[in-house]
Amino acid sequence: MDTTDTNVDSLRNERFHLKPYDRIRMAASIGGLIGAGSGFYEGVKLSSLRYLTENAHRLPTTVGGWYFYHKKKNYVMIISGCKDAARLGLKYSLGVSSFFALEYLIDYTRNTIDFLNTTAAGAIVAYTHGSIRHMTKVQKFNHVKKGSFLALVLGLSQDMMIFSRGGDLWYKKAFDDIKTSNFVL
Repeated sequence: MDTTDTNVDSLRNERFHLKPYDRIRMAASIGGLIGAGSGFYEGVKLSSLRYLTENAHRLPTTVGGWYFYHKKKNYVMIISGCKDAARLGLKYSLGVSSFFALEYLIDYTRNTIDFLNTTAAGAIVAYTHGSIRHMTKVQKFNHVKKGSFLALVLGLSQDMMIFSRGGDLWYKKAFDDIKTSNFVL
């Protein structure tokens, strides 16, 4: 029982109360599942419309014909949905895990865990995504702005979780030092 308490106490300064390797794996798994679900839904929807478009000139006229039409259509929809689920799940998993890995790399480099590292990681990932997608400068700027803002919100929420567990935040200490020294601007 004592080893569990010590282990939990040693993780009080970690993001999401997890070690970096576990946090990256967890984020990659959740991102992959969300991407797979979204990809399956979109793949099924698009393949249904594509199948109707490809076969609109020869629709069945008998009850048996309609049975086999829908049987084949459902088969095509499931196969296409699974392909898109795998593709989009892998994309989401790689994107999310690269964000969290970059966040950890910046944490390790700066030797501190705070919202600035998360914001920097969000800006870098958003810029990289915009460059890969060949966005214009204005689109890329807006993309980086939104990515940085979302990463800032995520970083501040992570810091609040660390603070609520009794973890250490460097800027909290700085504000406390300013309060105790009667600092006047």
